[in-house]
Amino acid sequence: MAVDGAGRIVTGRSGWSLDWEILAGENRCVPGAAASLRQRAVGAEEAAPVALETLVRADGGDVSQLVYAARGAGAGPGALGVLAVRNRSSAPVAVTLTVRPGDFWRPDGLWSVEIDGAGALANGARALWWQRPPAGARLLAEAPAAPGGPAGSAPAVARPEACQRVRSRQGRAGAALTWLVTAGGALEVLLPLAPGEAAPPVPEMLPTLAQVGRGWDRHTAAGLQIAGLADGRIERLVGAAIRRLLALDVGPDAGEGPDGRLPPAARALVAAALAVAGCAPRAAEVVSVRAARNPAGAARLARQEAARITAPFGGGAAGVAGAMATVAGPGGGWAGERGGDDAALRAAFLLAVRDTLVTEQGGCLDLLGGAGAAGDLAGSRQPIEVHRLGTGRGLLSFGLRWHDGTPALLWELAPPRTRLESWACALIAGGERGDAAAPAQLRAGALSESWSTDRAAGEALLRP
Repeated sequence: MAVDGAGRIVTGRSGWSLDWEILAGENRCVPGAAASLRQRAVGAEEAAPVALETLVRADGGDVSQLVYAARGAGAGPGALGVLAVRNRSSAPVAVTLTVRPGDFWRPDGLWSVEIDGAGALANGARALWWQRPPAGARLLAEAPAAPGGPAGSAPAVARPEACQRVRSRQGRAGAALTWLVTAGGALEVLLPLAPGEAAPPVPEMLPTLAQVGRGWDRHTAAGLQIAGLADGRIERLVGAAIRRLLALDVGPDAGEGPDGRLPPAARALVAAALAVAGCAPRAAEVVSVRAARNPAGAARLARQEAARITAPFGGGAAGVAGAMATVAGPGGGWAGERGGDDAALRAAFLLAVRDTLVTEQGGCLDLLGGAGAAGDLAGSRQPIEVHRLGTGRGLLSFGLRWHDGTPALLWELAPPRTRLESWACALIAGGERGDAAAPAQLRAGALSESWSTDRAAGEALLRP
């Protein structure tokens, strides 16, 4: 499931998208054209921010559209998209959800829309569930693909309310569904996300946003954790990128999902980023069989793809990571060539952060080797913590503190213990891994030119 900058939702190569607008009194508000439009990533309580919220102003308050994905009890193996519209203004509003033709790949493709007692179907497959039916519904034979429609498009043709199904030979069917939402009230609809499943079972129970966030917290607790970079921005973007890549659809039907079918270079890049994040099992699921047999070759392919897609962000690991952090979207991602949230750019960002924190050459790990000059680090006096960062020699954890201007370093390097972890190390480092049987050398050239060690764990004051 992908959400654009105005709150339009696309669930995959299904030929349709879901748009929204509100009517407050006599004022019609289309979010994509609203001056008050804004977006942010949100969570509940102290859990991970796993939802994207789109807000517009209305009658002295806000109307909020909240979108996140979850798995519902009894709903089968597929995930569900949750769309909640909340009226935080002082007056009732009319909320219209429009099923439109077109997704991120094509402007048409919606051949039929049907409304039944439980929700709506698009192209014969379940598209929406609702507990409260809409107060009004219009079925459209020639719906515009976007608000206002492209130039030269045929006008929308409303069908009588008694008609519950419409077809379009041009693939431009649609439906406009309207609910009244009182002040302080909410509307919630569900979107099945399993591609190709025409009649998924109705969910018996749905987790709350807080439960989804805490589930992600538990799921990612054993992987990469970072604190102390760029006032927390890097930390938040790293967490969001890991969650995005772990949820990436790479199964047999991946070509029908919102991410499309990833080419080999992008799959190698995503796998390398997951290995860096300490998620070796998931990295092995993402990478192609051919690349899995040649991790060094996959590492080179991943690096080449990362360099290609991050070229617009400048040079140097710290420069790329900083530039990407500055222009990241409210959900913590970046739009790719076809729009939407590009998983490959999230993966490239993780590799840039990794190269900022540690560089490798011939089996030697240079901590903070890509972070900049020693004067920059000493001037900031910023404490840094890194836990379970994937390297060519294992999972690296370290902390940096300052004592009267002198950096104090604590570190621990956990070598690979299984064949899968050794494979992940080779995927991360490629030809820079060195002799895996020899002890790894650690240094921190940006802090002290003279310090180095081959101890797997310890602490030291780094004097120039």
